[in-house]
Order: sequence, then structure tokens, then C-alpha cells
Amino acid sequence: MFLKIRRQLTLMWNRGGLVITLTLLILLAMSLDKPRVPLGETSIEPSKETQNESVPGYMLGDSVPANSFGWTESQKTATWRYSSSLLYKLDEGKEIASPEAGAVTAYGEKIIIDHGQGYKSEIWPIRAYQYNGTVKKGESIGVLCGQEINWKMTHYGEPVDPLKVQIVQP
Repeated sequence: MFLKIRRQLTLMWNRGGLVITLTLLILLAMSLDKPRVPLGETSIEPSKETQNESVPGYMLGDSVPANSFGWTESQKTATWRYSSSLLYKLDEGKEIASPEAGAVTAYGEKIIIDHGQGYKSEIWPIRAYQYNGTVKKGESIGVLCGQEINWKMTHYGEPVDPLKVQIVQP
């Protein structure tokens, strides 16, 4: 992203647009300073139906996903495709638990959990209980929107198989 911005600024500067270039830089600085979540909306309280303490949330990785990680060959079309996330088929409205402890950030119907040591989980589509904060392993993080949920784990931005990763918390 920054490489594209740099190219655009260089092009504008070469064309003699000093005022436009400085205006763009100021707008960029202002947009990077804005919080992604409004300050008044730090969390959403779960509904009465989802607060049942006797039913724990669904732990991703406890069952077999509908697809496999990496390159797989389709039996129907005999073509290869790459999947960087695991897909689970569940009932709509099912409560989902955090696969590992970490810092939570929610964007729309996507939750990103930063586990530390370069590992991040992305889980979607899910209605989050909180937009920012921390969670423990197994703690409920939201309710499934639809009948399928995707779980992608990355290590410093590169996709890794979530079922083969063991994160050691310090």
C-alpha cells in the first residue's frame, strides 16, 4: 500500500503539484490517526439466549473441517485449488470460542486475534461480542452468522495450517 502511495506522491511531485502533494500527505496522516472502531462502541453485550454458561462455545479445531489446508485436488473437476483457511459447517447462531488466547480486534463480521509471536487468527463471518480487548483460550468470542465459518491462521502474514500450530504462551 505504501509503495503505491509513494509512487503516486512522486508522480504528483514531478508534475509540479506541491500543494496537491502536501494536501494528500496531510489527509493520509489524518486517516492513519483515526481509530478503526468508534470510541463509544467498545463492546457488545451478548443476548440472554447466548449467555447460557452450561453450553461452552464451539472450539475451532475440535472437529474435522469441510476442506483441507493447502493445495487439494477436486474429485469432481480434477483441478487443483489452494485454500489458506479451514471451513467448518455449523448451525447458524452457534457460539464460537477462541482457539487460542490473544488480543481481539473485530472489523464488521471478521475477528482477528493476535496470539503473539507473529501468529494471528482470522475468523469470519461472526458477530463479535467485543471489538477490542483480550480473550483466553476457549472464551466465547461471538455468534456464527450463517452456516459456515472460516478460520485462517498466519505467521508473520504467511498462511499456516491452524491444526498443526502449537502456540506457546509466555
